[in-house]
Amino acid sequence: MDRRAFLAGVAGLAGCGSAGSGPSTDGTPTGTATPPETDTATPTPTGTPTPTVTPPERRYLPQLLDVALVSTWAEPGDLTANRVERIRRGQPAVVAFRYRLRVPEGTINLKEGVDVVHDGDLVVRRFRDVDRRVDTAGLYTWEDAMTFETGDWPTGELTATAAIGELQLHRTSDGVSTTFELTSSRA
Repeated sequence: MDRRAFLAGVAGLAGCGSAGSGPSTDGTPTGTATPPETDTATPTPTGTPTPTVTPPERRYLPQLLDVALVSTWAEPGDLTANRVERIRRGQPAVVAFRYRLRVPEGTINLKEGVDVVHDGDLVVRRFRDVDRRVDTAGLYTWEDAMTFETGDWPTGELTATAAIGELQLHRTSDGVSTTFELTSSRA
């Protein structure tokens, strides 16, 4: 028996039951069900099993791939090509980050953010709104950077942590950090 015929039969039985039954003419009480005389197996539809649906808020979660301090950033690829581990105070700190995100299609609104911390204290927090437009659904990777003035930053080891948030569905990546050294401007 195919699934449609089975479902049609079940739907046809929806009105059957004790409600609205008239009095019995053979002496059996009304409103009770009589068990079937023989058990029959219910056909199980075969075919492709239905996959478990992953909620969109997990399936489309932004993912930070890399974060680094760079000497300069102008285009994708500079994160790897221009990576540095130290800069002098007063020199701009350029924090580059690469992330990917599954986008259904159209325009997606993102918030890119970077926190810079020294000895557990927040030195600076910056974020900006970015719109990304795609023509077809898929997994997309973007690279971007933020530049910070360091004239009043403390010297020593600093940590920059980047995160990306998708604004429509309130999806946020896990933060990814990089550590660098800020040296005295006299060095």
